[in-house]
Formats: sequence, structure tokens, C-alpha cells
Amino acid sequence: MACLPFLFALSFAEMEALMTLTRRNLIAMTLAAAALPAGAMAKARTPIPVILYTDIGGDVDDTWALLTLLRHPQLDLKLVVTETGNALYRCRLTAKLLALAGRDDVPVAGTGDKGDGTGPQSAWVGDFSADTYRGGVSFDGVTAMIDAVHSSPEPVTIIALGPVTALADALRRTPAMAKNARFLGMEGSVRIGYGGAPKPEVEYNVKTDPAALATVFAAGWTCTITPLDTCGLMVLDGADMQAIVASSDPFARACIANSQAWLPNAPWMPKDFDLTKKSSTLFDVVAVMMALDESDLVMETLRLSVRPDGMTVIDPAGRKVRVATAWKNLPRFKSKVVAALTAKPA
Repeated sequence: MACLPFLFALSFAEMEALMTLTRRNLIAMTLAAAALPAGAMAKARTPIPVILYTDIGGDVDDTWALLTLLRHPQLDLKLVVTETGNALYRCRLTAKLLALAGRDDVPVAGTGDKGDGTGPQSAWVGDFSADTYRGGVSFDGVTAMIDAVHSSPEPVTIIALGPVTALADALRRTPAMAKNARFLGMEGSVRIGYGGAPKPEVEYNVKTDPAALATVFAAGWTCTITPLDTCGLMVLDGADMQAIVASSDPFARACIANSQAWLPNAPWMPKDFDLTKKSSTLFDVVAVMMALDESDLVMETLRLSVRPDGMTVIDPAGRKVRVATAWKNLPRFKSKVVAALTAKPA
């Protein structure tokens, strides 16, 4: 009733314009809600605390994954932990990307050897100093993870994009951290190998430390993975890649610039690889997007074991793991990634 004097003060034309604007806003809100995947509205209202655990700076897909994550405010990034040593370089790269995105409030922690601060994407990192990063850079990622999980009032999603050596160390030191967290990783190969090969293969993240993934699977938390079966098929090409290349958005520009810096230092890539036509395989982007939306993926609960040679095999005696085993709609997934990195509607 308090609004009635205001309404009576308006002319008929002004009231009609106000009602039209209100209807448009309601329609827009309805369409936006309808576009969200099942369960996403609740998640959007309550951001998900996230630790990104990454070997960023080796393959460039971790860079794409971090920037994709930062475009989704429903994922409340609390900490980035780098894995597989060369920690100063990985932390410098991470901190510069966070600063570019306006998220220099997020702490960064390295693990393993500190290294000399250089690596495959050094040309993009330039002279960026970890000492000037506002969120702080440290080199005890195990302790940082444990503290972040225990201090969180809500369960934390740990998105793992590399070998899980330091994460396994954290679980061995403090098993109780699994009670307030879930694991979501880019790990393994179940039925399909690299690039859609018809047989599973030893996947790099697992091969690096099979015992660590076995420890992670054995912890008392929910485990979800995207193996090569799905993430190994995530390549942007055609119109999708052209949209990234043509975009003036700083996230898209950073993805391209980092890829250009990295490519000459990636000996496994073809010598004639053309970044204007397609991306490298963006394995890690799939894990990041799964933290919010699994609607484009076939999810199965399988019992998996980790063999000493690094194979992740279906085993009746294995641990129950939620596995993204196939794509329902890969083109739609790609369009969502492009939309995130170019800040345009999908």
C-alpha cells in the first residue's frame, strides 16, 4: 500500500511504460531460470566453495580452465594450489591470471620444488612478481588445502586438474578433511583413450602417481571424474574457435596469448598446428564445468581401481566413482565454454 501515492502521481503513459518494463523483467527472469540446468538455481543462490588444484603451466588447458571457472560466480574460488613442482613459475602464472580477472583476493599456494620461476608460458607471464600479488603466494599447498577445507562452513569442491600427489599427502596427514569436501577430477581413461582411441590408455595425471589417486579414491568423500572418454574429446574448432579468436574479451585474449606462448614449448604438438583454427585439447575445462552442470554428459557410477601402471579399470572390488563416460551434447557444451570466455550468451 505504501506505493500507491507514487503510482497515483504518474501519468497513464508513465504507468503503462512502468508496467511494460516490469513485464519484460519478469519474462527475462523466467527465460534465464529456464535456461539453467536442473538444480542450478539453488546452486546459483548458494555459491559453491571451490579449491582449484592444478598443474597449470605445463599444458595450456589449465589456463583455459581457470579462466572458465572465473566466469562462473556460482563457483566461489577460495584457493588455487599448484602441483608437480616448479612452484614459483606456476604460482606466478596463476597469480597473473587471477589479477587479470580482478580476483587477486584469492590466495595461491605451490607444492613441490620452487624452481626458477620459468616455464612454457613464461613469455606471457613476463616480469610479473609473486611478491606483489595481493592475495598472497605461499609454498605449502598441503597445509593451505587442509586449512581451507577445515575453515569452510560449507563443503568444499576440490577440482583436480593434474596428478594428485599433494592432495593425497593432505589426506594422509588429515583424513578428516574428506568429511567437508568432495573430489572432482580430470583423471584416467575407462573405455576410450586419447583423441577418441577405441581402447583405454594410461592417462598422464594418473600415471604420474597412481598410488596418490588410489588414496584419493579411498577417502570418505564423493569422487567424480571426467576421464579421457569425455575430456579427451574437448577441442574447440570451426565457429567456436573463431569466436574465441575474434573476441576482444580479456579472458579470450589471454587464452589465445597463453596458447601462442606455450605452443613452441610443447614438443608433443604437431609442428604445423594452427591456433587460429582450433584449440589444443581442453581436458581440464570439462572438470571445471562439471562442478556446476553435468547436463551435457552421460554419468555412470562405476567401481574403479587404480593399477600400479596407472590404468583406471572397472573392478567389482573397486571404489564407487561417478564417471562422465560419454557425451550427450558436446556441441552445446562447447557453446557454453565459448560464451563464458567471450562474455556472450550461449
